[in-house]
Amino acid sequence: MPGDGWEYHWYKGTNLRITNPELTIDSVSVTDTGVYHCKAQRGDFSVNSETLQVTVKDPPQPHVRSDWTEAFHGEKVSLQCVIQASENWNYMWFKGQNKIVSNDETNIQGNTLTLSVQSSHDGEYVCQAELQGRKVTTSMSTPYSLTVRELPQPKLSVESQWKTFYPTEKVTLKCSVKEDSDKWGYEWFRNGAPLPKDKDISFAGNTLSISSAKAVHSGQYTCKGRHLRRTPVTTGETEAVQLLVHDTTPKPTITKREWFELFYTEERVQLHCNMSGVGWKYHWYKGTNLPIINPELTINSVSHGDTGDYHCKAQRGDFSVNSKTLQVRVQARPPASLTLETELSDIMTGDMTLRCNITDGRQWNYTWFMNGQQLNESSNVLKVAGNEETIKSEFKCKGRNVVRPLYSALSDGFIANNIIFKRKILLAISGCLVCCIVILIIGCIVLKITRKPEVKETPHTDLFFSMTDSKNQTASPMKEYIDSSPTELEELQEKEELITDRTSVVHEDGVIKDEETPASEANGLTSFKGR
Repeated sequence: MPGDGWEYHWYKGTNLRITNPELTIDSVSVTDTGVYHCKAQRGDFSVNSETLQVTVKDPPQPHVRSDWTEAFHGEKVSLQCVIQASENWNYMWFKGQNKIVSNDETNIQGNTLTLSVQSSHDGEYVCQAELQGRKVTTSMSTPYSLTVRELPQPKLSVESQWKTFYPTEKVTLKCSVKEDSDKWGYEWFRNGAPLPKDKDISFAGNTLSISSAKAVHSGQYTCKGRHLRRTPVTTGETEAVQLLVHDTTPKPTITKREWFELFYTEERVQLHCNMSGVGWKYHWYKGTNLPIINPELTINSVSHGDTGDYHCKAQRGDFSVNSKTLQVRVQARPPASLTLETELSDIMTGDMTLRCNITDGRQWNYTWFMNGQQLNESSNVLKVAGNEETIKSEFKCKGRNVVRPLYSALSDGFIANNIIFKRKILLAISGCLVCCIVILIIGCIVLKITRKPEVKETPHTDLFFSMTDSKNQTASPMKEYIDSSPTELEELQEKEELITDRTSVVHEDGVIKDEETPASEANGLTSFKGR
């Protein structure tokens, strides 16, 4: 106020704050916001100044913003310190309690902190701003956590147990990042160079497929991952996988364990199929498919039905190769025949002798069996006591040899009691047949004696003839009748003799009398002989 002698009183609202020409608030706060004025007073005279509005605000709160909450080693990451106010600010960055300064790995430009991420950058970051030209400093931002991870190491694998392939075989390679695999794309290399385009090669996600392998596809394969969202981020290359594709496809090798031209029935046959490499499944064929998937086909007891051409198929995945055919021939073992050399009538009174014969011209030893139990006899003749036990027992034999075939077929079983029983049946049948024949003969004789002779009808002779007949016949009927009469008389005489021969003599009570016997005569006339 012009002049001397003035006292100055400061008011905030109506409250006196201080009596001094100058009002100083060393550290203003929000509570200091208000309307201020001063009053100049000299004696009883005073004058009020105009009012002055003082507004006090808290400094703005900064916060850290970034697209990364985690980063890979070597990746560039940017953090921004954001303040809503539009004034010009200077920014400071801290990691923990340490202030960050620009160097080779960190760069502060405006409100942005750029990191060339190293393992040491893992941790919490805060920022603070200072208003340019004024000593106004914001509070610290909320801590922002950044996780630093090492780049994942992709793994290259062949989707098969083998790495050696044949023409047209399918090959599948997989390149995989263990963590967050859906966030990665993949780049492929062969012999260190990017994989060239090929009509047989296709890509799907992390998979490389060769639909039909060729020799040109041989080589060392590697791959690496490329982050789909942060494209500059790439992993290192995988370890190389060596693929070998042959020029030609060999056939599986099929062999016999025992290389015989032919096998004998009941022998063991083993066929083996082999294909170089691993991962093969083997299918056996004899005409149609056999239900065997195994490198070896074993027939423990071969029979005639096993004769034929065999081949195998080696298969892995969709690829298969057939072997050549191998013939298996099966021949029956030499048959053994067992014969009885003892008369049936002598079996029950003495020894029973059996002989075993094999007619292939070789020398054999023999094995005998009684009711399935092996006997201590090696010759081709077996003598046993003819008793009730042995005639009811079943005997069999077979030959033994030191060269193939090592044994013959087993003979049919022989039971002496069966032959005796059959002989009894045959004798009974023979007796019945004889009796039947005798009865039949007697029956025929009786039937012949007792049968009534057949009555013949004599055609009626017409003694009168017409003129027409006289024209057709050269002789008269009377003449023909007279000419034929001697013949008819002879027939009647023969019949009488036959009737006389059939007269039976019957002896009753010591008296011989004639039995009544009817007899038929010619022309339908029947005569009876009186008693």
